[in-house]
Amino acid sequence: MRIAHLSDPHINLKYHPQHLPRLRRVLEDALKRGADHIVISGDLTSNADHRDLRTTRRLFEMLGIMSPSKLTIVPGNHDIYGGPHLADDILAFPEHCRTCNTQEQLAVFQENFAELFSDSITIGGLPYPFLKRLKHVAFMGINSIAEHSLTGNPVGSNGEITKSERKIVTQLGNNHAWQTAQFRIVVMHHHLFGRKDLVRMGAPAARGLASMIEHRTLKLHGKRRILRVFEEAGADLVLHGHVHFTGQYERNGLACLNGAGAVYPARREDGFSYHMIDLGVRTPNISVIHVSKTKRESTIELLDSNTPVMVAA
Repeated sequence: MRIAHLSDPHINLKYHPQHLPRLRRVLEDALKRGADHIVISGDLTSNADHRDLRTTRRLFEMLGIMSPSKLTIVPGNHDIYGGPHLADDILAFPEHCRTCNTQEQLAVFQENFAELFSDSITIGGLPYPFLKRLKHVAFMGINSIAEHSLTGNPVGSNGEITKSERKIVTQLGNNHAWQTAQFRIVVMHHHLFGRKDLVRMGAPAARGLASMIEHRTLKLHGKRRILRVFEEAGADLVLHGHVHFTGQYERNGLACLNGAGAVYPARREDGFSYHMIDLGVRTPNISVIHVSKTKRESTIELLDSNTPVMVAA
């Protein structure tokens, strides 16, 4: 099986109209290269806007990937809390996060992409964590978005996998579909890397003030406990996003891929890239695919209305 992994397209027709054709270009490139399955690990939208969710869904439909056998997604913090886009938004955003109904927002996300979860195995009627099996590959999808907290998650960007959710991961890890898979892949939004991993990968948030901000507002609480649960479950690979670059690292021998540089890289000079994962007989063969830039403008008719949107590619 050949899997394309990307993350954080941040579709937003109002403030980031260029992201829509970029996402289309990446997805078309992956399909042309023979991807059997595509994984998008969160932040499909930038502001949790219903129109952006519907537009993203329409793109998946146009490309023929709106099915659980073709596409796996999980939510990111922007799909739940949204994000500030103007200077005035920044001051008001903490209060927005405090009053955000996260369960309602998650339900909206699930409803827009309901078909993608139709074959999932879940426990206790909860949508996450979920398990699905495709041939010899098992995927475990996790919602790593933390509830608002003045100290632990003041602006909605920190992550958490609660004790009860970790218990479900263990239960799903004992499921026959997971146990008998040749490759076992965890998909979530938040990262597992530490500062040394960032420095080694040359990530944009590796040093100085950016690093301090990252460790305070883009962190996953309880990484060690979560890593231990993944190890005990026998995971082979973790696919995530959240920090906007494309890179690979290891934690406790577990291979991890950050795919957030495909559509909205932190440094434009790094270009747009995603992971292609070839699952052969024994070990995954992972390569980074760089997508060529274009200055061409594209008219993409993806809205609910009949009015096409002119967006810069």
